[in-house]
Amino acid sequence: MQERYRILQRLSAGGMGVVYRGERIELGRAVAIKFLHSWMATEQSFQRRFQIEAQAMSRLSHPCCVSVIDFGVQDGAPFMVMDFVTGQPLRTVLRESGPLPVKRAVGIVRQVLAGLAHAHAQNIVHRDIKPDNLILAEATGLGDQIRILDFGLAKLRDTVSGLTTGLAVGTPSYMAPEQIRAGEIDARTDLYAVGVLLFELLTGAKPFDSERMTEVMRQHQEDAPPSLGSIQPGAGFSQELEAVVREAMAKRPGDRFQSAEDFAAALDALPDLDSSSEKPRVKAHTPAPSSGHEATMPSRPAPSSGQEATVSSRPQPMVAPESRAPLPARGKRPMLAMGAAGVLLVGLGAAFLWRTSAPSAAKGAPPASDDRSVPPEDLPNIEQIERWVKEGERRRDQSLRALASLRAQYPRSAYAPYLEGHVNFDNLRWADGLASYGAAIRNNEAYRTDAKLIRDVIRCLVSDGFHTRCADFLAREVGAPAAPFLEEAASSDPYANVRDRAAKLLRKMNAQR
Repeated sequence: MQERYRILQRLSAGGMGVVYRGERIELGRAVAIKFLHSWMATEQSFQRRFQIEAQAMSRLSHPCCVSVIDFGVQDGAPFMVMDFVTGQPLRTVLRESGPLPVKRAVGIVRQVLAGLAHAHAQNIVHRDIKPDNLILAEATGLGDQIRILDFGLAKLRDTVSGLTTGLAVGTPSYMAPEQIRAGEIDARTDLYAVGVLLFELLTGAKPFDSERMTEVMRQHQEDAPPSLGSIQPGAGFSQELEAVVREAMAKRPGDRFQSAEDFAAALDALPDLDSSSEKPRVKAHTPAPSSGHEATMPSRPAPSSGQEATVSSRPQPMVAPESRAPLPARGKRPMLAMGAAGVLLVGLGAAFLWRTSAPSAAKGAPPASDDRSVPPEDLPNIEQIERWVKEGERRRDQSLRALASLRAQYPRSAYAPYLEGHVNFDNLRWADGLASYGAAIRNNEAYRTDAKLIRDVIRCLVSDGFHTRCADFLAREVGAPAAPFLEEAASSDPYANVRDRAAKLLRKMNAQR
């Protein structure tokens, strides 16, 4: 490749691209080569963003950071060359060992903070610190050696997928409150995730956990984290250690440690590190993580041994027909739409069990049935696309490419942009989701009464940056059918700001009648 690299072995493939093991020909040096999908390069301004981010990552030069050592474009596909790292993902270590001794846990976190301090000095915020992105190797004579993966790739995912129009990229179980609310992201956002990481290393459990991701996200924003001692009562954690974890996980960035160096200094001063022995601890019982709990937007499985930075495994995109055709009718076959009652969606949207029934025109609670008033459409490959949409985040990019092709081929379709809206909203792409749902309504006004559409847009009220646009959409594009759903949200939504904003919008709409 470019007379400099030899590709030896394919390691993984996924939504961002394909990772290979390779070597630098002249030096015989093992490297990891990550090819980003060529279709990404067609996104507006992505080539420039890729160059900027690759250059930024190439400035990383720290024992705890995996940095970019080269980058370029090969046959239209951007690529990055990185250090080849061997070892175990920290997630695997946690799963096999349970909670770690204080000294070891603090030592690991201390290395993470050292790597982040270096990155933050280069104005690089990771955005997705979690055990899956940390490789633990044992260096001869040094013991545990941490390497942080995927610096900058979260931001590139953000750019190419349009997530800048919604919430920031991250993993819900480790996301800071401002990250969930699409607020300003800085170094302190990473430090919050490190606080969650430290809690998990010490107790074997996450501070906030639930079967529903919406509840986990609410807890991160509103609830105080439990004490370490409440999870491991006999471990004898010091009050100083408890205080460090609390400060790292403060809701307001201004109340946290203001730098990785400050966080590290607090760890260095802990009395727990002076103990020659520790009380035994039991492995905390936590359910096996679901896709929603551990999925990043986009998610990827933990890299295997010998693997540098992998991306989630996804099949290759569907090649849709290029010719235009008139919109066909679809008989009476029931639609398989994302969000049907009882179906748990995969990915970050997995936590939201939204029924897709159309609301009754009468006042009162939204209906619980799945009956639809929207005429079905018969589109090429639609059953396959519906299955992809139901699979959630794992098939997100594939679904969006297929639906974009359908929309180009059938510009009068309402169902294609409707499904596209499902995917966008379940990945918190608010602006893209509003555009998709707006197209569905313009092509078929019956979608104004669709429960999945209405609940999705109400869910957008959680965003500090986009709640006004979502409220305007409900008032102007949906109108009266939104009222019972707004009443439901105003009384029972888990987010206080959604309850307040739904009640305010409902009063405004009632006053305008």
